[in-house]
Amino acid sequence: MLKELRIKNYAIIDELNIDFKAGLNILTGETGAGKSIIVESLGLILGERASDESIRSGEDSASVEAVFDISQIKKIREFLAKSGIETEDDEIIIKRQVSRSGKNRSYINGNAINLSGLKDIGNMLVDVHGQHEHQTLLYPENHSIVLDSFGNTFHLREKCKDSYSNLQNLQSEMNELINKERERAQRIDLLNFQKEEIDTAELNTGEDEELKREKNLLQNAERLHRYATESYDILYSSEGSVTEKLNTVITAISELSRIDSSAEKFLSDGREVLFQIEDLAGRIRDYTGKIEFNPNRLSEIDDRLAEIAALKRKYGTGIEDILNYRKKIDEELSILSNSQERMDGLSAEIERLKKDLENIATGLASEREKAADRFESMIEKELKELKMEKVRFKIDFYYEEDDAGFIKYKGKAVRLFPEGIGKIEFFFSPNIGEDLKPLSTIASGGELSRVMLSIKNILTNKDSIPVLIFDEVDAGIGGGVAEVVGEKLKKVSKNRQVFCITHLPQIASRADAHFQITKKAFSGRTITVVKELLGEDRVEEIARMAGGKVITDTVRRHAEEMIMKGGEIN
Repeated sequence: MLKELRIKNYAIIDELNIDFKAGLNILTGETGAGKSIIVESLGLILGERASDESIRSGEDSASVEAVFDISQIKKIREFLAKSGIETEDDEIIIKRQVSRSGKNRSYINGNAINLSGLKDIGNMLVDVHGQHEHQTLLYPENHSIVLDSFGNTFHLREKCKDSYSNLQNLQSEMNELINKERERAQRIDLLNFQKEEIDTAELNTGEDEELKREKNLLQNAERLHRYATESYDILYSSEGSVTEKLNTVITAISELSRIDSSAEKFLSDGREVLFQIEDLAGRIRDYTGKIEFNPNRLSEIDDRLAEIAALKRKYGTGIEDILNYRKKIDEELSILSNSQERMDGLSAEIERLKKDLENIATGLASEREKAADRFESMIEKELKELKMEKVRFKIDFYYEEDDAGFIKYKGKAVRLFPEGIGKIEFFFSPNIGEDLKPLSTIASGGELSRVMLSIKNILTNKDSIPVLIFDEVDAGIGGGVAEVVGEKLKKVSKNRQVFCITHLPQIASRADAHFQITKKAFSGRTITVVKELLGEDRVEEIARMAGGKVITDTVRRHAEEMIMKGGEIN
């Protein structure tokens, strides 16, 4: 509920603090006193657009601040929690500042919030009904919400919305896969070609380095043979070879050791050196025998190295990189193969979801049509009690045909919307001889307010918006119908907080809290003053509303009786 409203420098309001009560809050006063200004200022709290023209003359800025009790509104607490806004004592303070500089600001519990978020909060807190205000009935898209509230079909509505959203997501994914199908097929062909090309090469890690070494040997075979032969000849086979000369040295050392035994160590070392040189010569001889003169093999190596080089240019700087890329080919082919499996799975899932949606949407449409008959009768009954005896109220269902649609209803393929199939709109005729026409085109704010009052009275235990404001609900009525309007407002206010601006004493006498709005001149300026009326003050105001300029004792007694009777209304 709205606990407190603080307004500063707005229109002709200088500074105003109002503490409201639960139940029915009535605002009365002479025309032009500023009753509607209070409702307009509250519109700023609900996220309505602000204009610097609303700022009081001579001031640079205006502000409106409202304190709401949200202890019974779980969805608002959840919304604030998701937005990172903390609440204390189940209260929120919404503040809106309007500046001539254009730097307007909005806050909830001191946290800045954008206009969109403020509107979301406002729509959960307050419903304003007046000729120029935020009226949900002016928007046909809200009519199905009213009907679903009445028919207890909101669970089907939400289920349809969820399934519709899921279907949209699945179809988007499927369309993306389909759009990429040609690209996917081309990629698979390319990967298979690359896979075959690499596999055919039968690469081995380090193979290219081995081939380079072998190529080097083949290219230098003649030089290798010449150098090896020369080395062998010098060491062993030629006249005056190293081994021949070393044998001469050993013979001389042998003779030396016979004379001097200490030279025997030279002899053993010499024989060891001779053995090593002979071994070296033998190994060089063997190496010479293995040197290959093979032009054909050299050509084969060149071809193989060229093949490896071509693969390196395509797939990596080395054989190991090429083999790693080959592994990635298998991984990507597996993913692409799974993509086809995903398409098959998506197709089956979409078909299943379409069948579910058809059952949900057609079931919802059927339940709505059943509820519509009862709702029409109840609305007409309520309006007739409000002295609209010739009223006709009808709910129109329009099912848009869709040849490509997958939902069939009453033998026709129809278009699906998130909230179900069919467009729902309230049609209305207040007088005999007038055709039914869309409720949203009705010019009379009083008629629209009475329709909303009837709806709120019917939905008294189903609507979750805690604060209702009725402006001009008494337009064009009086006498007995005014008493009925007052009774209905009182009934609605038993389950939510209701604000009503009225000129009729029959309605004002039902108030749980009665506020009088007046204009006063102060220091050469006009200001709006709000006063809660109690006791004799309230009797005087009801008497003024009932009796006009001359208020007699008889009028006062009648006012007292009206207040007593209004207090007895259950």
